[in-house]
Amino acid sequence: MKQKCAQAAFEMIKDGMVIGLGGGSTVALLINEIEKHHRKIQAVTPSRDTMELCIRHQIPVLPLEMTSFIDLAFDGCDELDMELNALKSCGGIHTREKIVASMAEEYVLLADESKLSGRLAFAYPVTAEVLRCAAAYVEKRLQEMGAQVIKRRSDKKSGLLISDDGHYLMEAKFQQVHDTKKLALELDRMPGIIGHSLFYQIASKAVIAKADGIEIIEKP
Repeated sequence: MKQKCAQAAFEMIKDGMVIGLGGGSTVALLINEIEKHHRKIQAVTPSRDTMELCIRHQIPVLPLEMTSFIDLAFDGCDELDMELNALKSCGGIHTREKIVASMAEEYVLLADESKLSGRLAFAYPVTAEVLRCAAAYVEKRLQEMGAQVIKRRSDKKSGLLISDDGHYLMEAKFQQVHDTKKLALELDRMPGIIGHSLFYQIASKAVIAKADGIEIIEKP
């Protein structure tokens, strides 16, 4: 299904475009399609893994910090609802991903049908990228909002896991979220949070791979 998704995404790409490419296995398959069909594009990515993959596949990569406009951006997600709200918690690069999304004329999420539901279930935590000096404050505020908070760690590194830009990553697990918009606004306004993995009303389109074909969901 991921291959179907990548092929449908490739059909949207035209020669001469600047394309945003996020992380994940579906984006990796899309990169294969771009190389196989010799599509002449330039890539911008928030992911070092994707950047290295583009270089290996002879796709020119523009530095994110020197880019201000993207024609079309593709990214994966962990959860997605019918209104194109999404959780992108696992990668830990959501702040950079939102920058790419904001630059893009169209921001398209790629997913298989198992990730799509009528409304977000919040089976995954909301990951927040947090300034170090605000760590205790943000943790307390998130707990007051009803979340169980864990600072992200890795078995392969002692101490806390740090984002690519040098900030802490906190995982806030909410048992129930009744108002996705309200939660997104509260997180947006919280001092100390650089970015969070709840993508509320950001995507313009989603490509959903199903067992019997592809469904395109567009923002109303």
